Amino acid sequence: MGRWAPVWGRSLALILGGVCLGLLLQVQVYTPASSTVDSNYEQAQVRTAIQQLEGEQLDLKEAIAHLREQLEHHQQLAASETETLHELRDELAAQRMRAGLMALQGPGVMVSLDDSDAAALPPDTDLNPYIVHEYDLRDVVNLLWLAGAEAVAVNEERIVASTSIYCVGSTIMVNDTRLSPPYMARAIGDPATLYAVAMDPAYLRDLRRRVQQHGLKLTIDWRKEVVLPAYKGGFAFEYAQAGGP
Repeated sequence: MGRWAPVWGRSLALILGGVCLGLLLQVQVYTPASSTVDSNYEQAQVRTAIQQLEGEQLDLKEAIAHLREQLEHHQQLAASETETLHELRDELAAQRMRAGLMALQGPGVMVSLDDSDAAALPPDTDLNPYIVHEYDLRDVVNLLWLAGAEAVAVNEERIVASTSIYCVGSTIMVNDTRLSPPYMARAIGDPATLYAVAMDPAYLRDLRRRVQQHGLKLTIDWRKEVVLPAYKGGFAFEYAQAGGP
């Protein structure tokens, strides 16, 4: 027995050493395989993440392109609406000017009418030839329109399409406003034409005769600048209504 003990001990030591060596080899064999699996899994995750990000980036680019198209479309609409608005404002201003709702200035003429200052007339004298009548004022205004006036005013009353010139007793009413002499009819237009027509003796014959015979005052002046007020009255419509498009 004493002789076999050392041999058995050596054998056991060899067996244990072999087992340990086998375990070490097994660990070395299987460890790289696990690392390879983990590496492949991580690479797959990275590829998936990259593909997802690329897809999101593509979606964002498409969204940006769509929004740019919408922005361009709205900008074009805004530009068109702005242009239309400018056109409407210009047209409204033109219509307001034609309707007499805007104060104007420009070259033209002024025709002044005043009653005669003849004194010491007999008590039974007919005063009609010595004073300015509403028809005299109407004749002057119509003559200015005939001569090509673009706008006309009498004293501080703008003459528009609805203007009425009439008398109440010896008082002349323009736009339902009482006026007192002297009556100053101002017109904007070509001064040369307006002045030539107003001075033409073929027109206003009765008024010119009364100027000569009864002392009525008539003066016609060429003006470099005439200022006309805007129409301040209202527009009354009894039967008219807005039409269709």
